[in-house]
Amino acid sequence: MKMEADKKREDAAQGCGDRPVRWGIMGTGRIAGVFCEALKALPQAEIYAVGSRGMEKAKAFGTAWGAEKYYGSYEELAADGNVDIIYVATPIACHYENVRLCLKAGRNALCEKAFTQRVEEAEELYALAREKRLFLMEAMWTKCQPVFQKIMEWKRNGAFGEIQAVEARFYTSATTEHRLMKNPAQGGSLYDLTIYPLMYACALLGYEPRKMCGAAAKSPEGVDTMESILLQYENGAFAGITGGLSCERQASLYIHGTKGRVLINQEHFYKAQRAVLTGWDNQPIENFEAPFGVNGYEYEALEAMNCILRGKTESALVPVEETIAVIRLMERCAEKF
Repeated sequence: MKMEADKKREDAAQGCGDRPVRWGIMGTGRIAGVFCEALKALPQAEIYAVGSRGMEKAKAFGTAWGAEKYYGSYEELAADGNVDIIYVATPIACHYENVRLCLKAGRNALCEKAFTQRVEEAEELYALAREKRLFLMEAMWTKCQPVFQKIMEWKRNGAFGEIQAVEARFYTSATTEHRLMKNPAQGGSLYDLTIYPLMYACALLGYEPRKMCGAAAKSPEGVDTMESILLQYENGAFAGITGGLSCERQASLYIHGTKGRVLINQEHFYKAQRAVLTGWDNQPIENFEAPFGVNGYEYEALEAMNCILRGKTESALVPVEETIAVIRLMERCAEKF
């Protein structure tokens, strides 16, 4: 099975052409390391440069991942003309400023989710990327993974029949020392965790619900630590979404259709490697399995590199309009909370 996964990854990489894509890594936190792990396994990817807010962190991270250059400021990284694309792995509240810096310097960018906290910021950044003919994409890794793509295929092919309901949840294990609790400016669990079930529900039912209502529990500092969101659609379909900080990590997805259903609860739905489409007789209609070649982040890296080397400025897997639509819904939720 592992050999098959390796072959799939290598086959997908063929679309990236012959020359390496030189990556700049902006930010040196945990997620940057996870992404670099995926890049190291891709023959076409080169971890070329690292930028941090200080030289000590940049050098330590860059040395660990074999980077050729390391910079003690984001400005220096963005100014390096040898960088093909910058992976922005900074805190959410910094995304707008950091992506704008990349684009102004002429660098393509792949920015971690949530892309921005405000619709106006996202629209401005995409407009700037189009003006400069640069590639820009939200790093919504789930959308690039095989299981998500298969579920979308089942939807398009009518395998679900009419999707009547979606239930999705994502909780992470946390204490009062969790980074979201310690930094209210990062958007709380809505922008960091609940964005996953919200995105999935919208991909299945639509990005413009007829009605949306929600509630949130908040810390004394005003951080939303848990929320519940209900989306209702014109055709009667609905989505129940919950997420937040909990005593244990749990993430599940249930898709309820008139012909077929999917339940993902044995692994976290946003990084699932297996999905079973089941009929109303509880017998499997189709069993799909696609083990990751690395850690799941390789798919968004491949998508970004393929787009760049083919001269595309936007991704068909993570469309601009969908990124902005989810931000719009989160912004409305945040106002209600």
